[in-house]
Amino acid sequence: MVQKVIKYGNSMAVILPKESADSAGLEIGSLVTTFVEGGRVIIQPVDVVPRLSPENQEFVDRLYEKRRKVFEALAE
Repeated sequence: MVQKVIKYGNSMAVILPKESADSAGLEIGSLVTTFVEGGRVIIQPVDVVPRLSPENQEFVDRLYEKRRKVFEALAE
């Protein structure tokens, strides 16, 4: 499929067709890395490894829920 390179701020962008994104396992918010190989631009999904143990993630989740209003106020 031919796509047009478009201006996006000071950068360039290409719209990924839904079928291509689905085939690559991409969804809105997915992290990708880009690189050039043999004159081709490669877009590759990034596997994000959780940095917290399940126990620590549970603690963070509980803390966030308990102090949600404080965190939201700080984010403003």
